[in-house]
Amino acid sequence: MSSRASQAVAMLEQAYADNGLASPAVSSPVMTWMGTSLGIAGIPLLVGEGEIDEIIETPAVTAIPGTKPWVMGVAAYMGGLLPIISGDVLFRLRPYAGRVREFCMVIRRPGFYFGITLSDVERDMRFPLEARDMEYPVDEDFADFTLGGFRDGSRFLAILDIDGLVADSELSSAAVVKVSNEEIRDE
Repeated sequence: MSSRASQAVAMLEQAYADNGLASPAVSSPVMTWMGTSLGIAGIPLLVGEGEIDEIIETPAVTAIPGTKPWVMGVAAYMGGLLPIISGDVLFRLRPYAGRVREFCMVIRRPGFYFGITLSDVERDMRFPLEARDMEYPVDEDFADFTLGGFRDGSRFLAILDIDGLVADSELSSAAVVKVSNEEIRDE
């Protein structure tokens, strides 16, 4: 290489060293929890992404005689029947007398397909995974069905454990257990 070319390369190297910017530091990606903020029986909760099929307007239901009080009935849904459960009665053991529950979430698990009425639907949310609090006390009616949660401003949003809810023996048997007259006389 000629001396002139060598000098030009040396000058370019020096100009780059004097004026060049350092490459930005690449930070490791922050792991995030993603889900939907909603309410059941007036309690703000989170449901993880992919845990529910969808949120729909609560359809008209036909009551089913002989079921537990939290079973509102069945509704026509996507060419089939969808059992609709009152979230208020299931968790609070009493019906809600205020505004009609306009929405429900549809849950599908092996052997289970149903909707639960919602008191509120907010939005999809993201939280840094390391911010998850597994020790924060949650409402006692929901404590057995939560998996920690996240702070969102001044409130705590517990994560609803759909699999734990589906595994609950109370939910798996919607029929009212009748006591026969013979059993009453034996006692």
